[in-house]
Amino acid sequence: MGKIIEYNVTLYPAKCERGYVVTSFEIGSDIKYPRLRFEADSVKAMIVRVTAFATTHGKPCKAFIRCLASRKPAGFDKATKGLYFNLVEVEAA
Repeated sequence: MGKIIEYNVTLYPAKCERGYVVTSFEIGSDIKYPRLRFEADSVKAMIVRVTAFATTHGKPCKAFIRCLASRKPAGFDKATKGLYFNLVEVEAA
């Protein structure tokens, strides 16, 4: 069991167009994105918690995770590189 670390995750809207994933967000707007603050004792436990949160959200999204500890745990960057959930390929009309 590792050290308990606090994380903050924000889900931003995403969509898949022509083989590319497009994430959109607005800076300084009143749009409220789903957020969750939680603690986990390992990177694997953190990914499980983020996956459950994004699946419950149900909309296409990209999870941006912020580690609130002074040092990131080993494997954090690799594990959080491309966390996209609920994506469906948009067919061109």
